[in-house]
Amino acid sequence: MKHTISRNRGAAVGLAAVTVVALAGCGSSAGGSTDTGAAAAAAAAGATTQPQATQPARPSAEPSAAAPATSSDNVVTIDAIDSGSSMTYKVSGSPSAGLATIIFNNKGSLAHEMGLSRLKDGVTLDQMKALVMSQAPDAEQKAQALQVDPDTETGGPSILGPGLSEQVELPLAAGHYVVTCFLPDQNGMPHVAMGMIGEFTVEGSGPAAAAPTSDGTVTLTDDGITVPSGFSGDGTFQIENKGTKPHDFSIAKLADQPLPTYFQCVAGSFGKGRPIDTCPGTLSGGVMTVQPGTSVYLTLPALPAGQYGYVSTAGDGADFQAGLNGTFTVN
Repeated sequence: MKHTISRNRGAAVGLAAVTVVALAGCGSSAGGSTDTGAAAAAAAAGATTQPQATQPARPSAEPSAAAPATSSDNVVTIDAIDSGSSMTYKVSGSPSAGLATIIFNNKGSLAHEMGLSRLKDGVTLDQMKALVMSQAPDAEQKAQALQVDPDTETGGPSILGPGLSEQVELPLAAGHYVVTCFLPDQNGMPHVAMGMIGEFTVEGSGPAAAAPTSDGTVTLTDDGITVPSGFSGDGTFQIENKGTKPHDFSIAKLADQPLPTYFQCVAGSFGKGRPIDTCPGTLSGGVMTVQPGTSVYLTLPALPAGQYGYVSTAGDGADFQAGLNGTFTVN
């Protein structure tokens, strides 16, 4: 079923939309570089080569320690857990409205996401679960009718590879939220249909988190991404959107393929209902949609040595094509 809970799957939807045409047209972004030669070569060759593994590959990065928790009590922690055909979230915490902290830990063996949707008053998790499992053609429309402003993406932590952690500080409105993962397993079944759906409540008042101390600013514009000098992904960074459109920011550890080839594989995985874990790299953290004129904060633990890429996947691949991408090396 397509996007049953909401359209708030910015990273997943955007990654799925990155095509070889977009990849071939991308240029260097501020603060990084892009292997456009590899992209053009892939386009000229038809870019049909994909990894042939039928089972998820082992993660290309060693599991890292959890991202350091904020000193505030205004925190919700979400652990993604998988075991065979069982997919679940463990959710703890009830943050207050305002700047809140979300800690996302992937404790499973596959990549997972945590799409956020705010539900209307009185809507229960059981109602949403029923729609997730439904095969009715109007299930998505009915699910969106149960949400507060389903066309506005909430944001939050982005897709995360197995054994990794990330932390995002962002403003949350009071209300009841549902958390979902729509990534496919090796049989093409979305994780949400296998039980990966959870909930938490944001209270209307209480001790909102203070903005954390930033190690630098990642600036998103409509035509590029600027990262701090010497950026290695380790620390807390303000992610600021100075553009006129929503953008996001995702980091991937690359294995033996350049950035465009990796994200092309990810796009093909969605189209074929195949785990993104079969692709030559690991999504290592980031933030979902950041609205124009707003900021959120991303905290990552130290990344293992290697070659990395960063991208915005918003606009059905348009951001990638516009140059919102780059690479960096962790020594």
